[in-house]
Amino acid sequence: MHYDILKSLYLGVIVIDQLDGKIVYSYGSAPFENFAVQDLTQFEDFIAKNYAENRFPIFDRFMIANQAYWIIRKQKNAHIYYLIQECKQWDKIIEETKAGSHLDGLTKCYTKVEIESFVTNSLATYLRYKENPFSLLMYDIDWFKKVNDVYGHLAGDFVLSELSSLVKTLLRNSDICGRFGGEEFIVILPQTKVAGAIKLAEKIRETTKNHTFTFQGKDIDISISIGVTSVGVKDAPFDLIDRCDKALYDAKEKGRNRVEYR
Repeated sequence: MHYDILKSLYLGVIVIDQLDGKIVYSYGSAPFENFAVQDLTQFEDFIAKNYAENRFPIFDRFMIANQAYWIIRKQKNAHIYYLIQECKQWDKIIEETKAGSHLDGLTKCYTKVEIESFVTNSLATYLRYKENPFSLLMYDIDWFKKVNDVYGHLAGDFVLSELSSLVKTLLRNSDICGRFGGEEFIVILPQTKVAGAIKLAEKIRETTKNHTFTFQGKDIDISISIGVTSVGVKDAPFDLIDRCDKALYDAKEKGRNRVEYR
């Protein structure tokens, strides 16, 4: 990303080297002129102290003088970019984002790489402040191979796309949904503890079971199994994902069309 282009698009820009955490470039126009920080830790503290309603909401909205802004995170090569923009321009950014490689083309959910990055970043923030707990859901379609075998791969693609749209209607704006592979998906739930995550998982499971998936005049019965886990102080990013995957495996082993927690 060229810095001059970023300056023309965003109110604030912070570029951080992933290896040493140092800021290699910073820019801010009003009201972000004073980015006098040297590394990621200072940047987090700066945002938390001066602007955020909650501590460093990297993928969320924050307020300055009743004006809403977003922090957008992008990763390219060895650098992480934090880009600040007014919320009124967010719809345009969303549309541009949909065309990007970090969204799955079929389901318009985030890719596996992006989801892993989101989990890593969310965990780092949680471990630093011991605040902002979050949970993960991992779900996939029961007997999905049969859908492809009986109705064809176009029907399978339709089910994946339709299910993704359905699940998104049940999520909050702050929740993050990604396609982890095949028919397997992960949802990151910020500010959500175990009880809330399980409640949402059951709602998603039941809504999916009761939804009519109709492809070329044929109704396809679909159910999903869901694994749930929540962040802990001893977790590493892939511990969380692995634990959620094992909870999903438990749901499959216990008969499918169910929710299990680990």
